[in-house]
Amino acid sequence: MMEIDDMDADWLVDAEFICKTITDIMSEKDWIYKFMLQHLLATATFFRGSKIDVPLDFEQYLRFHMPFPVTPIFNAAQPGYIHLYAPTTHPMVSNSFVNPESVQLLLRGNLRDTMDHLSSIFCNSGVEYKLAYRTHDIGDQGFIHEILACEQRDFGMPSIISFVFLPALQFSITEFPLPPFVPTSPAWTHCGDSFYWLALLQVYPRYDNRSFCPYVPRMQLIQDERMIKYRNVLRLLMRIGIGNDIPDISDIFVLKGLHFFRLRYSTSCDCNLSLATLFMELLNIHTDITYHDALQKYMTFGGFQQHWMCNALKLDCIARNVSMFYYINCIHLDHLKHLFGII
Repeated sequence: MMEIDDMDADWLVDAEFICKTITDIMSEKDWIYKFMLQHLLATATFFRGSKIDVPLDFEQYLRFHMPFPVTPIFNAAQPGYIHLYAPTTHPMVSNSFVNPESVQLLLRGNLRDTMDHLSSIFCNSGVEYKLAYRTHDIGDQGFIHEILACEQRDFGMPSIISFVFLPALQFSITEFPLPPFVPTSPAWTHCGDSFYWLALLQVYPRYDNRSFCPYVPRMQLIQDERMIKYRNVLRLLMRIGIGNDIPDISDIFVLKGLHFFRLRYSTSCDCNLSLATLFMELLNIHTDITYHDALQKYMTFGGFQQHWMCNALKLDCIARNVSMFYYINCIHLDHLKHLFGII
């Protein structure tokens, strides 16, 4: 896990410039994107060679407010699903309800058009980035979006800034408190302040095409040493995935999801956890999830899915070796880096 040096330290400035440029062009297509892309920077990831970095306020979801009134409608019979009532005329609204599929499809189409129009961006730093856009299928939520900005240079390792996200509508807890029957995370004694909750898109829902899922993220609006610890763990895990050619753990969106999944079900905050202990917890959780997912695919599809099982077993072997050193010898973080050849 190489640290970001002075040469790469300004990547966030370039990323912010890219976000503003994309937002300005998208807003010309539909004014709603001025609001939707407001937190795009938080979804950025920087790569150059083995260097990886994310903002302190990194996000998995692109949270946004609609620029028109939207009222969540809860149903005790289906507590995990909500509808978003919006009595207005807009392509993302169908029969007075926000349509998650329309949100996704319109965003995809407009981002594609914008990338085709822009092609590349010259930042104030003097660096030119070539732009690309693609999506990745993920199941019920349809697909995630990825905007890629690759530095144009004649020699040396180029910098890459990737924005990977899934849009989610944000609601103030003060204005729209969640009813008691809506499932939430275990209460924390501190670090548990929540200011907003998200409505996650369900493009292929179980019930109907208006469905969203309420979700309360942990560690909201925090940018201190705790977030530095989380950021370093994500960087280390991703570097291990890349170094050992394990696709799932090389995917920043998957790793962010793992991080927020763990926070969601933790019974207490991580203020007193060391970086190495937090790393071990996340590694073991990801190993268990990967193994059971691979086993299910192998049992369902047989030998056609052997590569999933191979990756799961490879990750399991890594986790066992690291666990042995950590729990027996209380291995130091620097030793963990050395163990994986991460200098």
